[in-house]
Amino acid sequence: MNVIVFIGFIMFAVAVANMIQQRLFRKISVNYIAMLIGMAIALIPQTNQIIEGFSSEIFMGVIVAPLLFFEGQRTRLYNVLRSWRAILGLTVVMLILATITAAFGIYLSIGVSLPLSFILAAISTPTDATATESVVHGLKLPKKIEFYLKDESLFNDASGIILLNMAVDWYIHKQLRIGEAIGNFIYSAGGGIVLGVLIAVFVIFLRQSSLRSKHHLASSAVMPIEVLYFLTPLVIYFLAEKIDVSGIIAVVAAGLVHNVESERSRLTNAVVFYDSYAFSEVIINILNGIVFLLLGIIIIRSMREDVFNQQTIDAIIIGVILYFANLAIRFLYCRFSLTLREKISSKDAWIFSLGGIHGAVTFALAYTLSELNVNLADFHLILVSEITLILLSMIVPTIAFRFMLEKDKPDYSQRAEVDRVRVEMVQYALKQIDKIYLPVKIRKQLEFD
Repeated sequence: MNVIVFIGFIMFAVAVANMIQQRLFRKISVNYIAMLIGMAIALIPQTNQIIEGFSSEIFMGVIVAPLLFFEGQRTRLYNVLRSWRAILGLTVVMLILATITAAFGIYLSIGVSLPLSFILAAISTPTDATATESVVHGLKLPKKIEFYLKDESLFNDASGIILLNMAVDWYIHKQLRIGEAIGNFIYSAGGGIVLGVLIAVFVIFLRQSSLRSKHHLASSAVMPIEVLYFLTPLVIYFLAEKIDVSGIIAVVAAGLVHNVESERSRLTNAVVFYDSYAFSEVIINILNGIVFLLLGIIIIRSMREDVFNQQTIDAIIIGVILYFANLAIRFLYCRFSLTLREKISSKDAWIFSLGGIHGAVTFALAYTLSELNVNLADFHLILVSEITLILLSMIVPTIAFRFMLEKDKPDYSQRAEVDRVRVEMVQYALKQIDKIYLPVKIRKQLEFD
């Protein structure tokens, strides 16, 4: 019963955030409003106790994995294959450089041990596509920068997880095993790609067989197809984690394969294609809202549990170091890298560096440490540092992009024309009703309609 109340309450809060944004604050991203509502929920004891404790495994599998699957489905596989060198550079080379820079920056300035410094740095590297959409709400990103940011956020989670596992192993066993980490990365990423593709192909085969069956009726087959479609990322993620390959890479690979199917099915199975697209849009909006709602709750809970002392000050300074180290490496790599398909200007490089927003994945990775042999004081240091990083990564670009990016202006003239035609249609229909005899009840019903 508690789980049902928890789910219902979360869904209601997300719906309220959407209604507030649509009616009152259209210029503000709904994700910010959801985060503020989450903070309010955590501050009120009666509502805070409704929300269950945070589980990083469930959060990654039930919320982040479907989000990345649907984001992968929106991305053309052809573009990814064409830009594999750029993606590999952004998600491996740049990420390693950012981790090393941030780790040594913390070690030299704060005096934190190197293993703990690398844990902090590894958690800070994965970016969040949904968080990026929040800070560019109502603004226009350059196409090539939008492409690089999206592809980076789809694939860099696996690299961050591998680096984090290596740093945790170093922290616990006091021994750095780089060769083993490289082997784990190749197995984890490669295995995730193979598993994701195989399961996606199997699921697509089942769906297409159902649609092409002579017994197929579109109205009766849509529901089981949609259920299968929704469960696909959940099954892939938890199965991948069970066999120790990257669940994140597996769901992204499956999403890319599904994109190929959807492109081929737009005309052959138009109804199912449209239903699947509409269904995924609804799910993405709900999951986005839940991510930022929970983010707000976790921020307040983490800060409430932390005692403000010298360690807290150090943690805030570490968060600042993490942010600016990542910012600098992102800018330099984007500006001078040879792996990108084209030369990037200084302005676009700054947009790219500021666009690397941290969010749900960063929090989930930080919380995985609570299940490992990490000192409690170090765990609180990590949490506060990553909270500082997340807030900075969202606040700074939200302000800076208002001066750097053009507004994404809707076509007001087209809207005005549509509204004018609609009004004329209604007026014409009302005049036609007056010309014919109708019983009073039917006339009132037609006028209302």
